[in-house]
Amino acid sequence: MGERISRERAETIVRQFRRYEQHFAEQGIDRRQFLRLIAAGSAAATVLPVLVACGEVSEREATEATTPAPATAQTPATGAAPTPAAGASPTAAAGPQRGGTIVIGTLGEAQTINPLLTNETEGQWRARMLFDEFLKLDLETLEPVPNIAKEWTIDGETTYTFTLQEGVTFSDGTPLTADDIAFTLHAILKKETASPFVPRFIGIEGAEQYNKGEADTIKGIEVVDEQTIKITLKEPNAAFLANLRWLRPLPKHLLEGKNLTDDPFFQQPVGAGPFVFKSWNIGGDFVAERNPHYWQQGLPYLDGFTHRTIADSQSLVIALETGEIEASMYAQPTLADQLKARENLVVLVRPPGVDINGWNFGEKNIEALADPRVRRAIAMAIDVDRFASDFLLGLGKPAIGPVPPGHWAFKQDLQRIPYDPQAAKQLIQEAGATGLRVRLTANAGNKFREDWVTFTQQALAEIGLEGVPDLKEWTQVVQEGTNGTFELICPTFASMTVDPDELYLWFHSQSPRNVSGYSNPEMDKLLEDGRRTLDVEKRKQIYAQVQELIQRDVPVFYAWDRPFINVVTKDFQGYVNTVLSFFERLEEWHRVSS
Repeated sequence: MGERISRERAETIVRQFRRYEQHFAEQGIDRRQFLRLIAAGSAAATVLPVLVACGEVSEREATEATTPAPATAQTPATGAAPTPAAGASPTAAAGPQRGGTIVIGTLGEAQTINPLLTNETEGQWRARMLFDEFLKLDLETLEPVPNIAKEWTIDGETTYTFTLQEGVTFSDGTPLTADDIAFTLHAILKKETASPFVPRFIGIEGAEQYNKGEADTIKGIEVVDEQTIKITLKEPNAAFLANLRWLRPLPKHLLEGKNLTDDPFFQQPVGAGPFVFKSWNIGGDFVAERNPHYWQQGLPYLDGFTHRTIADSQSLVIALETGEIEASMYAQPTLADQLKARENLVVLVRPPGVDINGWNFGEKNIEALADPRVRRAIAMAIDVDRFASDFLLGLGKPAIGPVPPGHWAFKQDLQRIPYDPQAAKQLIQEAGATGLRVRLTANAGNKFREDWVTFTQQALAEIGLEGVPDLKEWTQVVQEGTNGTFELICPTFASMTVDPDELYLWFHSQSPRNVSGYSNPEMDKLLEDGRRTLDVEKRKQIYAQVQELIQRDVPVFYAWDRPFINVVTKDFQGYVNTVLSFFERLEEWHRVSS
């Protein structure tokens, strides 16, 4: 074998192989497909020889699994985007045709479509479809680019003057003006709204006083004329332009003086997005139609969409295979080969870093977890390489931190937290935490996370701690992660996608999104400096220190990453495979068949 494997470790690999083979067989993955998944994973050189040596897999099966398949698409474990190049669909020679609809499958139901209050993926995407964005992000570079705001100038690093596109209207035909932009910013920052987007805009001059109720208006927001708005910050903010994607304009003429959290308006909203609301059957179908007044001429191409909630990722796969739905971001990655076998489907591997798993520590709930020695000891007690290899069979890969590799802010030489149970045990003893009992919360039914809980429980026992499995329904896990009532929780609810300033939300001591209770003046200063520094090279240096501090203090242990796939029928073109939502630019999608 490629490396010397102990008998105990070989038995673990065999046990996990049998467990996952049975689990995936119940979901329609045969043995051949399962072996190909392992062969494409990060631990194939370890796992396959063990399985052959133990008689679980024949030499012929191992050879077949490692022989490249004739299909051009990569398996999901490689992390490489399949053809077409750059993850984009080809463009029809005759140009996009208008008409038709699409049915999109999703796992989770949105909590709200109020763009002031959306705090999860589904609601945020629906709000973008109905209300549109002031600025949007380039799908590849993730840089802010014009949208409702046509252009802008910056004066002295803190004053931004935006000119709106001409002819932008709400779906009722009323012109959208700078007054609506100012109204929406005030709505976000109004204390009674309790918007999760307050931390992204609190840096506007006078916003803090307005949010506290100490002022009637926001000093740094000035409507110059109907097409021009000036926004002044109290200090430079490198992420300000990127944050403006969360500014989804509301119609002042319909909402002024109304309750901005639960007015009936939000049950039949009027926005400036590419689609308009039609109906919503909670837990079932969310339906929208083309906005005839959409400001981008010719868009959207589709007549509408249905966003359908389906209970689990296996059911999503069946729905894709039977044609019940036509696209999804949430099909089970381990079924990618099965989906690729369908001639009418395209399977795209999403860029890495979408789902980094590990442990977030509830410092405010257990006093001992406020001690960085205890958090670091827990991380050092867990052999992530072995977990990824022997327990995940290479279907998940070790991770290092919140910043995805390839992002400009990623610190290339960042050192992973070492696996050292002896040193971990010593740290626990020094901290006086021997015998500490902690809940390990994760969502039941996610086999990878269930194994992560079990693996962690065993690792903690070796350093004198007791881990208590706390597997529960997904919505309960989300509630704990949002409210900060967890002790240890997976997923971490502390991700970073677009700009490293997002780490401010999770790790600054004064951020309302800091659900763990982590507090370190050194981290606060770095995050403040990173936010106010505009030079990219200097920001790299700052966020390199942030990543090192995360590794030192371990407010969150970023341990392993697993792939996601996007699936769509060949009836559609115009999509881009991006780290953002696969349906981020649904207005640019079009049907190529009736």
